[in-house]
Amino acid sequence: MPPTISLVAVFWLLTAGTALAADEQATSSESPSTTPTTVTPTLPVPAPEATPAASRDGDAPPGRVLNGHVFLPSSRVAGALTTTSFGTFLQTAYGSTTGSAQIGDTLYSGTFNYAGVGAALGYEFAFLDHFSVRVTIDEFVYSGINGSSALVIGTALSTAGSLGFTASLPIGDSLKVGILVDGTIGPGLALTIGSGISSIIKSCQAGNCVVGEGGIFGKQNSYTVTPALAMNWAPWRPFGITANVSYAFVNQDLNSGTFSGQSFGLGVALDFDFKAISNVPIGLQAVFAWNAPTSGSNLEHVSDLGGGIFYTGRPHLALGLQLVARRFKVQPEVNVSWSTFLATIGLRYYW
Repeated sequence: MPPTISLVAVFWLLTAGTALAADEQATSSESPSTTPTTVTPTLPVPAPEATPAASRDGDAPPGRVLNGHVFLPSSRVAGALTTTSFGTFLQTAYGSTTGSAQIGDTLYSGTFNYAGVGAALGYEFAFLDHFSVRVTIDEFVYSGINGSSALVIGTALSTAGSLGFTASLPIGDSLKVGILVDGTIGPGLALTIGSGISSIIKSCQAGNCVVGEGGIFGKQNSYTVTPALAMNWAPWRPFGITANVSYAFVNQDLNSGTFSGQSFGLGVALDFDFKAISNVPIGLQAVFAWNAPTSGSNLEHVSDLGGGIFYTGRPHLALGLQLVARRFKVQPEVNVSWSTFLATIGLRYYW
């Protein structure tokens, strides 16, 4: 064989062998691996529990909640709820009444205007879930605001300190009833310029001029014990009813002597909290309170009718304005009037 043909044959064999080896390597890389693959199962991770909106915002103290309703406090109607709280209140009043008074040779008659201002502090402590004790201190001043009113109505200052106890009993989730007992000491002082001048003139006309403090300054101290039955009912989450009936035993220490009497009281407060059904943090309240003497000539009828508006965005806070029309005698020498309006700005914090 010629040498040229032999070199060609060798070159062809080397090329064919290289191509075959490359095909085998490619086939080996495409074939599946025979080594088994271990799969580790993944356990499901539990989702975090959803936090209720009330828990995020802070729950209201349980003492003021029935059936999901957070009750609004009333300055006129005491209920059966037992809470730990502190409150402060500012009170203002404006009114007019009619009457007549003879002072010397001058007869003052017609309409007399007056105003009032006062403040109160209150603390309540709840214990054993269904009991509470409370203490309240308040004062109020009424005064005539022009010449004739200052003579006829004068100025009356009343202060009071009271200590009370509540024992309550829940009935289901929506109703709570209770027994309340309050004792109050109320020292007071009345400055009646017109009455004092009139008494001095009369004594001088009788030929015996006596100038004493008794005719101008009137002592008006009172001691009261008031047992009551009360209830709070929440038939619907945004709506609540507070009511009570009471009977007061009163002893009065006046300039003219010591007197005793008794009176019957009734009070109802209705409140609606828009926060319970919407995002509006507003509560509304309607109030009626009535007190009538059953004995004793120096006790007066007092009737209150009104309402209030509260901010309810904080479950531990009660902040509101209450407006009331009052029927009473601002002073014994004038007539009964419905034209007295009282405004109370109050803040009470619960914990």
